[in-house]
Amino acid sequence: MSLESRERSLRELMEGRGVGTLLLSRPANFAWYTGGADNRVDRGDPVGVASVLLTQDAAYVLTNNIEAPRMREEQTPGMEVVEHPWQEEPAALLRELTGGTATGADFPSGFGPDLSAEISPLRYVLDEEAIEGYRHLGADTARAMSEVADSLSPDTDELEAAAQLSAACLRRGMFTPVLMAASWERLVRYRHPVPHGGPLGRGAMLVACAERGGLFSNLTRMVYFDDPDPETASRQEACDEVMRRMREEATRQGSTLAQAFEDCRRFYAEAGFPEGWRDHHQGGMTGYASREVIATPTADQEMKEGQAFAWNPSLPGAKSEETFVLGPDRREILTRL
Repeated sequence: MSLESRERSLRELMEGRGVGTLLLSRPANFAWYTGGADNRVDRGDPVGVASVLLTQDAAYVLTNNIEAPRMREEQTPGMEVVEHPWQEEPAALLRELTGGTATGADFPSGFGPDLSAEISPLRYVLDEEAIEGYRHLGADTARAMSEVADSLSPDTDELEAAAQLSAACLRRGMFTPVLMAASWERLVRYRHPVPHGGPLGRGAMLVACAERGGLFSNLTRMVYFDDPDPETASRQEACDEVMRRMREEATRQGSTLAQAFEDCRRFYAEAGFPEGWRDHHQGGMTGYASREVIATPTADQEMKEGQAFAWNPSLPGAKSEETFVLGPDRREILTRL
């Protein structure tokens, strides 16, 4: 979706909801609209320090005088940046720019209706420019993961492994809101073994949901320091097979995430683990969030060409995860190791 298409879709939404202007402040929507700009300082804040303000005939970046120089020079040099003093709320400037018309937003703003649930689906189908950036992001995620995996030993501490993975991503301009580096003892017990400390032991699991330009690249790598026992090897083979089938069979144009979930249950059963899906979600659509929509029995979101997916089948001591884009005639894996 080009900038013109994004603006057209948003203005159609504005017209349908009876608002004259629209404020995009959530980092995902800001990055989507601007083609990858970042409006965050505190990455834990759901709302950024700058917003896109879309009127019927113009678009601005609205921010305070602290952030305005950086926005003009580094993040959104092609857009008009308007600023207000940091110690004042933006309401007065917003009224001046909008003429007091009703203003929708992608968060509970007090200026008008919260349209976040209607804006999010507009970013699900990626344009070619976003997909090209995604290719580089996926390749860098795979390189960072391999670099760290090759450096580990049974004596490496979980926290040190996590620090190495975070640093390997950050050196490539990627942040990791979700990052795991789990010891063998913990990865067989927990599906989300966030780093806690202690030697890796027999093996490790590395997980990175790496973000750059607003897009998320999701990847898991299992590391074994000795040949895994037959039971572990069997579970990992099952996860790899479910992953392959989710990509090649379940992810198809016109089907829904709920249908993919039902396929997933069947794939687990045919791999010999009929109840394996119960202990962890199986992933779903990705893009401008690590998971835009998770597949469940009631997820009626239609799958379309140009959308990105990250399935993550898992069993005790085993997991498979990758990121790919659904194309017209193939599934392009972005995180190939």
